[in-house]
Amino acid sequence: MVVKSQHYTRVMSCNITKHIGRKCKDSQGGIKTVYLFPFVKYSPSQIVLDGQRLASFPSTTVFDWHSVASNFSENQSFDKGSIVWDQNLTIQIPKTNLDSEVYRLANKDYRAIYIDEIGNIRILGLFNGLEVTISNETGQEKADFNGYKITLTGKEDNQAYFISNLEGAGFDH
Repeated sequence: MVVKSQHYTRVMSCNITKHIGRKCKDSQGGIKTVYLFPFVKYSPSQIVLDGQRLASFPSTTVFDWHSVASNFSENQSFDKGSIVWDQNLTIQIPKTNLDSEVYRLANKDYRAIYIDEIGNIRILGLFNGLEVTISNETGQEKADFNGYKITLTGKEDNQAYFISNLEGAGFDH
């Protein structure tokens, strides 16, 4: 399998020799890159889907966020008799400091794109956006996290859609 994104191309191959088996690291967890951009309401005709893949999106600039730890989860639930997907993305920005402008994320809705360690690219908050909550924390021990935890949550009618290629779908970074 060949995994492609705008950053790299990697061939997932697990066969070392003909008779020796080796587990393939194609289910590795972790998020490599997170992009955020403001939520703008578009008509359904401006967002083109092909099954579970986002084929085209209005031309948009996305902003790369450097996080020391990122986590995505998605859970199915029921809301007034309909199935909804609860999307939750948390990113941690290290080091509390005077010059940080993390507070500017508050009171706005966003969309997010993440690239995971195995090359999947997914978009969150595609039709309804994501709400932001921010916490600033520092622990008691020297090794505890010191910085900002940004949590983006939203509800969508479908799972987070996959993107084959950021530029091909209309995203500029």
